[in-house]
Amino acid sequence: MTDTTTSTAEDREASDRSPVLLETRGLEVVYQDVIQALRGVSIQVPHGAIVAMLGPNGAGKTTTLRAVTGLLDFHKGRIAKGSVHFDGEDVSTASAARLVSGGIAQVLEGRRIFPTLTVDENLKVGTGGRRRPDALEKVWDLFPVLAERRQQPGGYLSGGEQQMLAMARALVSDPRLLVLDEPSLGLAPKLVDVVADLITRINELGTTVLLVEQNAAVALDISHHGYVVENGRIVMDAPSAELRRNEDILEFYLGVKEGGERRSYADVKHYRRRKRWLS
Repeated sequence: MTDTTTSTAEDREASDRSPVLLETRGLEVVYQDVIQALRGVSIQVPHGAIVAMLGPNGAGKTTTLRAVTGLLDFHKGRIAKGSVHFDGEDVSTASAARLVSGGIAQVLEGRRIFPTLTVDENLKVGTGGRRRPDALEKVWDLFPVLAERRQQPGGYLSGGEQQMLAMARALVSDPRLLVLDEPSLGLAPKLVDVVADLITRINELGTTVLLVEQNAAVALDISHHGYVVENGRIVMDAPSAELRRNEDILEFYLGVKEGGERRSYADVKHYRRRKRWLS
């Protein structure tokens, strides 16, 4: 008979843990103390979820990622108001290094691998020279093509393989939260599907994911919840399945008009005027 009056340390930790792993509260960000990029952005990323952020270029998606990964300083930006919380702790002023050691890893837009270093050396950079054998084995299992090319310079890899290497480099630190900025950018359609499948598998293995992706169809297909960001504000958020059925999302992000007709360029010219949330 099980003693219900006691619990393991793991059970107690799980019960005490907030269901939300990452949260921003009323986040406002300025660059060079002049340009306001975010205006009251509040998002929640639950433990174990994939959360997507959608929006046009310049909407504030990447700025949000910089705020939660401690990279604003490198871009002459700062949090002017609001806060960032990771697993219940206020990390608004935490350095990027502290956030990485605390369990946040980011894959930047454009991959940013070291082209002259081998695959193995790129992964070593991702751990700061401190290997996690279990995490490394997980990476080889997820990306067998990288295991085959571990002594090959990163610059010799294809675009899809370089994206895999960028993701693998983030994963060797065994993060609790993986932050992805435009992982499908510049990839052929077949490789986009491969990367989407990898993100899903990474999540199924226990890593929470915050995803910024302009390919709204992919983002909403693999995520659990989505936020739409425009002009530095959250204009809509809902479960991804609900967003996929929303008329505005269908028209302005998936390119499908009411009745299933594809949207034309002439329609796009009236983009701002016709959006319900901007009227």
